[in-house]
Amino acid sequence: MQPKRPSSAGRERRRTPGLRREEVAAMLGISTEWYTKIEQGRVNTLSERMVSALGKALQLNEAEFLHLKTLTGQKKRTNIEHDVPASLSHLVSALNEPAYITNDRWDVLVWNDAAEHTITDFSQLAAEERNIMVFMLTTQEARTLFGDTWPAEAQRMLGLFHASYSRNADNERFTTLLERFSRECPEFDAWWREHVITAPVSGEKKLTGKDGITRKFSYSTFTSNDSPALKLAIYVPA
Repeated sequence: MQPKRPSSAGRERRRTPGLRREEVAAMLGISTEWYTKIEQGRVNTLSERMVSALGKALQLNEAEFLHLKTLTGQKKRTNIEHDVPASLSHLVSALNEPAYITNDRWDVLVWNDAAEHTITDFSQLAAEERNIMVFMLTTQEARTLFGDTWPAEAQRMLGLFHASYSRNADNERFTTLLERFSRECPEFDAWWREHVITAPVSGEKKLTGKDGITRKFSYSTFTSNDSPALKLAIYVPA
């Protein structure tokens, strides 16, 4: 059997092509039994040296390696922030471009008028609905907004959310989100089982507005220095 990548609960793992479990264990200098425990998520903490060696053996990219460090206790988990500093709120309000701020659960905490006009009417949503992943995976509005690019964009965002979930797997509010996605998004279960981890990158998105016109935007996300769990997303017309 080929080795699989560790997961937060030992349930969602993906095969690493080309290497058997015994070969990875030999590369790490540990027994196959001990590696199997790591693989199944039964080892909560590993030394920094072992985590580094495991990342190299599994040929993980940077995003996957950071994910591995979180799962093995090497990377500090972030708190879910709910209070946005006044300076950040003012910054978002002052921008002419669509912008919003989310926490580690992807709840939308602050947004501007341009974001409401371009993405969705955040102010009209109940608090539990004001979440980017809920919007993306459970609404027809998001599928219309992204059009043909919806599947690829939804999977990209889910790869980012996978890392957020791993940092907060013991938080009931995250578990509730997954249960909802499973019920309301037909594609979710298959995508989630792939356990793809992606890194945040800048890029372009094509959004179809309520007027039926498709517009292209360049987008970027930024981490707050004051509150690392807060992310600022900005869309600039391309």
